[in-house]
Amino acid sequence: MLDLGPDSKSIRYEVALEVLGQSRQPFMQAIRKEKLKAEPSQVFIRYCKTRLTAIDELQDDLRLNDLDTVERILTKDNPLFRTE
Repeated sequence: MLDLGPDSKSIRYEVALEVLGQSRQPFMQAIRKEKLKAEPSQVFIRYCKTRLTAIDELQDDLRLNDLDTVERILTKDNPLFRTE
């Protein structure tokens, strides 16, 4: 684990919140693209909205001391939070 100084726990927490915010983008883009179709898939739109709601709830409820979840969010090869 990279040591970012005396506030590393706080910094990692803030970065995790930023990663969560960025993870919303693909779902928002997918909803916009789907709605432009002649016959948008309502089930796909609901799926994307459900994922957005889950991300929002995680952002709202994530706490500084939830180190395991923060580390999961920061793990670059974790497909739950990274689309790259």
